[in-house]
Amino acid sequence: MDIKLLTDCPRDAVDRLLNVIHLFRDIRASSEWQYDVLLKRSRLVGLQPGEPLLNAGDVDQWVYFLLRGELQVHVEGERERLVSERPLAIIRPGELFGDLSMLLAEPRSATIVAAPTSRDTQVLGVDCTLFADLDDFSLLHLPTKLVFYRNMVHSLRWKLEVYRSKYPGHQLADSHRKLKLYTGPKNSREELSALADQARALARILLDWNAEFGSGQLVDDDPEVNDFLELMLS
Repeated sequence: MDIKLLTDCPRDAVDRLLNVIHLFRDIRASSEWQYDVLLKRSRLVGLQPGEPLLNAGDVDQWVYFLLRGELQVHVEGERERLVSERPLAIIRPGELFGDLSMLLAEPRSATIVAAPTSRDTQVLGVDCTLFADLDDFSLLHLPTKLVFYRNMVHSLRWKLEVYRSKYPGHQLADSHRKLKLYTGPKNSREELSALADQARALARILLDWNAEFGSGQLVDDDPEVNDFLELMLS
């Protein structure tokens, strides 16, 4: 594993790289200084074919974006109690992952490795520890934390809507739609708290969906289902 701090890379190259990631682009638009703070908490990770990035059971506050290459997701199923040899899902460039563990402050539920055929895998990792404390604005200010949690809520709701469209009759299908939306003052601490609560609730629902796929309860050999898994469980 080859790890490089973003602050050790040419700034113009970093800016071009991060401009395609909504979180960084939105924070930079709000405050160049806050963008710099986040850069100091971020790193580039290069992986060899088959090399693991995350292991089931790991505990940390890192959220990741795949920049180049391909990653495979392996989970422990209820039936076999072993990490499957066949990947449950594929992560492709542009996808965000690792957010469920960060939001729920729980051990990671999956092992993620570079695909054996992926010779050049590069991942952006962001240490999101500063986002977890909703009352500390010494480094990351309120607008920055609002941007982060708005991004998390949007991403989670989109993933859950895809699940719902695929399995509209499932007992979990409407769970996320039953969550109460925030209607109070905008750009306030109240909104931040509500967004964080909503993100955690959505993450829990998504984890429940993923657990059902991991146990094999919703999976068969239908190519359409397998394609859906590759989209969702990353």
